[in-house]
Amino acid sequence: MFRLSSLKRRRLLRMLLLVFLLWGGWWLGLKIAPPPDPYTVRPAGVRVLDRQGKLLRGFLSKDQKRRWRLELNEISPELINAVLRHEDRWFYQHGGVNPAAVVRAAWGNLRAGKITSGASTITMQLARLTEPRPRNLRAKLHQVWRACQYESLYSKDQILTMYLNLAPYGGNVEGVGAAAHIFFNKPAAELSWAEACQLAILPQSPNGHDPVRQPDSARSARNDLAQGLWDAGIIDQQIHEEILSSPLPTHRWPSPFNAPHFSRWTRQRHPGHATLRTTLDAAVQTRTEEIVAGRVRRLRPLGITQGAAVILDSRSGQIIAMVGSADFHDEKHQGQVNGAVAPRSPGSTLKPLVYAMAFDRGLTTPDALIEDVPRWFADYSPKNFDGLFQGVVKTGKALQSSLNVPAVALAAELEQSQGGGLHGFLKDAGVASLDKPSGHYGLTLVLGGGEVTLLELASLYGLLARQGVWLPTRDVLPKAETADLGRRLLGEGAAWLTMQELKGVQRPDPEILWQGTSRRFEIPWKTGTSYGYRDAWSVGIAGPWVVAVWLGNFSGEGSPHLTGGEVAAPLLFSLIEGLSLESSGTWHQRPPSVAERQICALSGCPVGDHCGPAVTGFYLPGISPSSVCTIHRTVEVDALSLQTVCSRCRADRLTKQLPVEWWPPQVASYLVSGGLALPNIPAHNPDCPAFGPSEAPVITSPQSGSEYFLRRGVPLEDQAIALDASFGTSIRQVWWFVDGVLLQEVRPGEKVFYVPTPGRHQFKVVDDAGRSGSLVVRVHKME
Repeated sequence: MFRLSSLKRRRLLRMLLLVFLLWGGWWLGLKIAPPPDPYTVRPAGVRVLDRQGKLLRGFLSKDQKRRWRLELNEISPELINAVLRHEDRWFYQHGGVNPAAVVRAAWGNLRAGKITSGASTITMQLARLTEPRPRNLRAKLHQVWRACQYESLYSKDQILTMYLNLAPYGGNVEGVGAAAHIFFNKPAAELSWAEACQLAILPQSPNGHDPVRQPDSARSARNDLAQGLWDAGIIDQQIHEEILSSPLPTHRWPSPFNAPHFSRWTRQRHPGHATLRTTLDAAVQTRTEEIVAGRVRRLRPLGITQGAAVILDSRSGQIIAMVGSADFHDEKHQGQVNGAVAPRSPGSTLKPLVYAMAFDRGLTTPDALIEDVPRWFADYSPKNFDGLFQGVVKTGKALQSSLNVPAVALAAELEQSQGGGLHGFLKDAGVASLDKPSGHYGLTLVLGGGEVTLLELASLYGLLARQGVWLPTRDVLPKAETADLGRRLLGEGAAWLTMQELKGVQRPDPEILWQGTSRRFEIPWKTGTSYGYRDAWSVGIAGPWVVAVWLGNFSGEGSPHLTGGEVAAPLLFSLIEGLSLESSGTWHQRPPSVAERQICALSGCPVGDHCGPAVTGFYLPGISPSSVCTIHRTVEVDALSLQTVCSRCRADRLTKQLPVEWWPPQVASYLVSGGLALPNIPAHNPDCPAFGPSEAPVITSPQSGSEYFLRRGVPLEDQAIALDASFGTSIRQVWWFVDGVLLQEVRPGEKVFYVPTPGRHQFKVVDDAGRSGSLVVRVHKME
């Protein structure tokens, strides 16, 4: 059996103790005095990349350096090999310190009588870059210590990557990422051998080897490195000759400054990230900027100085392009404001959502009639954009014509329905710019009474394109593919019905020029104009792409030309055409939840027994109203006099059923006042004891000719005028009008109140037999 002598055992124990002490000291040193994190000491500026990895913008670091953090696979192999050959050819073999290089440097320094070589490895240089110190022996020993620590903490590739990201290249340029763009206007991954050699020699002498300021020195150093690469067999003769004959850069390129609004906005949204791989497409972004800038230049003589645009991929919510202004550098017109995320009044662009909600909750269908007459909603009486009313119109046509009264009427119904109104829907859809409760906006919200951003508006139309599913907008690509199913806010059928109607909106004149070409395809779209002509909007859906544009002035100044149809719509279609956006999209396909049925050609309701021609219309089974047409009906009349009769007066008379069209009084009175001749419903038998001529409505409150005086300091709601009238016993429904505008529809006996305003007012009440009563009062304001 092998045995050690006592002397050898003692020596072995001493050696083990020494190893233990060295290991313990090493471990204690890491715990007590760990090396600083290079990226913490020298933080990188933020790189914003497009979806293909192209640099959009590189921001300065906190210490104002052009220093960007790259991964090793983003650096060309040519540059890596050139750096290793020039700086540390044994990098992957040593443990942070190269003993052979130390001996060689010591001997050389001794023979020269001064320090001519430092024997610094890449790891030691990283330590020096992280903790700069005066160049002396003590500093060198500190670098050795830190280099050994780094080698124990990081892999070789990590150390090399950190060095390449922190190496100095002159001025405030640090790291190969910035250097490649500054000297060659390209990413580090695309550097040639000649360019790689030029950058590899710079860190040892950033000023002395500057190819712009010191071309002779830079060329000589580059060629020496090329010779070394050839001697080592790393490059062949052809590459060697190409390096020697390659010209040097003659100037420094500016840092990329693409998509400035988007780059700044997305950096603010993602603090703490050195690299942001965004969803933006640089080519689409550039073309969008050109089209917006060109359009605004032509509109400036009209007092329109700015524009913005957003393009979304509706399938994922990803932002493909974002233009914040016509010119970022235009200080006169506040070009640095990002109009894509600035809250503004959206005008009528929210109306499609109200119609979609109404379809989804079974309030109406696209073919059903909806009233477009003057009326009051509490103390609010909306007017249409042109000041005119159509009396009655199909719901889908009301959306296409962007009528205000029908939209407000549907919004009022939604507020009373289960599920809430437009405000709650918008909050569920991520509209953060509505920062006040629903009551603050009221029914004006559907007409632009609140503020949304262009990006939020594009997202809302993306919801329609996804057939009712909401997704958050995305500005950064996910690191891994994730299936985000989103959140359903609308039924797919309601969204599809809405999109079908938006396809029928009349396009602007310039678009007519290519309606017959192969590029002609269906585009659901909408415009909006804010109060005071301050904002013009247009949003359209071309295949899977949502395109949203805004035109106006960041100062808030209005212009009579700032209407969605006049200026925003042409810009929208210029973008769709100029970008050659595809036409196919999932919203084209009719979902199973939409069916067809026979409807009355006039009322749009399911066909009744007395309707005329029938047509086919879309509806949502189990959701859409199923009541048959009530406009076409029959009344019982005396066969000789053709006067209507009832159970109280039909005795001993020969009667028959007469087909008639019955229109609600508020609609009939408005249509008649507009000169439209409606079919007359025969008068009732004047001899009827229950329905005599003396039983036309009689207004009992207020009194005819009365005068009211508004008291100062008392809320107008507390000075409301009570409206009442007497009616025949057979009357079931009555309509109150103030100055020709519908105030309220009630049953006989129900109280109605009018909040007065100074002036002369006519009160009129109409019963369901078409009879009416009216009177006039005056309201004065006390001085």
